[in-house]
Amino acid sequence: MTAAFGPAARAEHHALSVEDVVPAAPGDTRGLTVFYAAFGLVLAGYLFGMTTYQLAPRLEYRHRMASLALFGVVGGVVVTAVAGGPGFGALPGPFLPLALVVALMGAAVGATTMVLLRVFGAAGVSLASILMLILGNSTSGGIMPPAYLPAWLRPLSEILPVGVGVRAMEGLSRFQDDGLTQALVILPLWVVGAALVLYLKDVFRRGGTARADAQGEPHPALG
Repeated sequence: MTAAFGPAARAEHHALSVEDVVPAAPGDTRGLTVFYAAFGLVLAGYLFGMTTYQLAPRLEYRHRMASLALFGVVGGVVVTAVAGGPGFGALPGPFLPLALVVALMGAAVGATTMVLLRVFGAAGVSLASILMLILGNSTSGGIMPPAYLPAWLRPLSEILPVGVGVRAMEGLSRFQDDGLTQALVILPLWVVGAALVLYLKDVFRRGGTARADAQGEPHPALG
């Protein structure tokens, strides 16, 4: 702002005064901590969702969901504590709401990756990478506000877990809780929707197959 308006002010012989209405945190002078904190957890969520079926394909549904919940809670607490703690002080918002939003965002990414891998097989890894990492991070608003995105990309920032989470984190840190309500509605929907799909694939379908075996009914082989 100073570089843009300074020459114009000097040309008109005016003194330029700058007032920082929403100053950045002392440990985050460029305002990029929210984006990188979100990106780190989103990447971890993607890797968690990808490896959980590769390393433990026969893990029971309840244990898989418990591991997802544990990942979200630990990720939310650790990321918020590191980025907002006394060492960096880059997330000045309240700890518990920030940790909750970060946990839900990580769980939503991990659960969605699980679903894509479970439904589409090996192709689901690429689909999750495109949806969560590439489109999710590029439309999150952490680097460039969504208003500057192409029109066809702008709606993704209001739907994908990364954009929803980043907006809530920014709101909690600087902008009077902007986006918090939206995050507390949309992020759980991603988690619950993914959990339902996984239940239908891993529990309901297997239960039907087991009953068919018990009754001696033929059924198609499962891949």
